[in-house]
Amino acid sequence: MPMLNPSSRPAGRPRWRHTSGFLLVAPVVFALFQAQTPLRAQSDVGVGDAGACTLKDHVYTCNGAALEKALAAAKTVKIVTKNVDGVARLELTNFVTKKLGKTIALAGSAADLVFLLMPVENGGSVDYNSGTAYLGTLRVYSGGADGSTGHLLWAELYSGTPDLLWPTVVRGLILQFQSRFHIK
Repeated sequence: MPMLNPSSRPAGRPRWRHTSGFLLVAPVVFALFQAQTPLRAQSDVGVGDAGACTLKDHVYTCNGAALEKALAAAKTVKIVTKNVDGVARLELTNFVTKKLGKTIALAGSAADLVFLLMPVENGGSVDYNSGTAYLGTLRVYSGGADGSTGHLLWAELYSGTPDLLWPTVVRGLILQFQSRFHIK
């Protein structure tokens, strides 16, 4: 993904950039998920993380090495998508079970990690310099012992032309995540 130059970014668009294995994401995108599943502060959740993402100056910084450690230790994963989004659920389930070798947690049971995949609501916002917009997000959270969502471990954004169909965005987002972490 190309770096965004602040001068080429329309006002109000989230800031993000990758540096040395870290991902910076504006909380505007994060707020989309918060409305769906509130985060709870927990002292010991899932695979024992302390939260791999930190918030500073309205930007989340996520540590790729911490996510890799959590992925290696996790055995069960909970999949979260919009209720009617069978495409994202199927693609994400296939990725988690076949590529990551994890078991999908039963509904209502605890999971080591929570994978969230959903579209990003841009409100018609398009970067006219590049013709792209944020289209989807894949979030990875630690899981709570009671089946709740724990700390944010990673946030992946996918951007492209606004006319891309959702199944294309889902596949592209998963492939982008897979490539970033060298998952075969």
